[in-house]
Amino acid sequence: MFRDSAVIKLSRPLTLCLIGLLLAGCAATTTESASVPDYAGQLRGAVFEPSRAIDDFSLAATTGDTFTLSQHRGETLLIYFGYRTCPDFCPTTFAELKRVYEALDEPEDKLKILFMTVDPERDTIDNLTLYTQAFHEDFVGLRAEGETLQQVMDQFGVVAERRQLADSPLSYLIDHTASLFLIGPDGRLQAQYLYGTNYRDIVHDLQIILDAA
Repeated sequence: MFRDSAVIKLSRPLTLCLIGLLLAGCAATTTESASVPDYAGQLRGAVFEPSRAIDDFSLAATTGDTFTLSQHRGETLLIYFGYRTCPDFCPTTFAELKRVYEALDEPEDKLKILFMTVDPERDTIDNLTLYTQAFHEDFVGLRAEGETLQQVMDQFGVVAERRQLADSPLSYLIDHTASLFLIGPDGRLQAQYLYGTNYRDIVHDLQIILDAA
């Protein structure tokens, strides 16, 4: 009985993970030519071949400054789309990301861990700051609303669906793509990691990219 309930709990978010992976594969691409990094064949994540150009965006950030994608060329970015009151996938993922970051000796000048909220109605910059810094002071929360948020999500193939709850103080949950997306130093989307990926595999990939940069 318990085993069946666990499967039901996981099935919808994991379905959204897979949908997100498929949508990311089908999302619009540009005609900009892409060279294949020498290390691409060594990565353990789901590699985009070729890597995909991401349109520039500027978003409110928990650093107090605007986060503009193009200003972080030369750095490796790991971005996760979720929300602060997520009861399971988001906190589990960020606990793993803390392990990843610490295993790499916290390379703040080379690697950014980003949390993009899909629930701007409840997630203000102030409480996103509290959330991200509860895991690590270097982690950065990002926030956008409406069409701006949707455009960023669409570029990564991220799906987020609001689900109303009866008799709950939370009022609603959001079923969302629970994947990590890796943007390389060249500013292109290089790989995706589904929920449940062993953190050691992410460390492996990031170490290769950081050493090659």
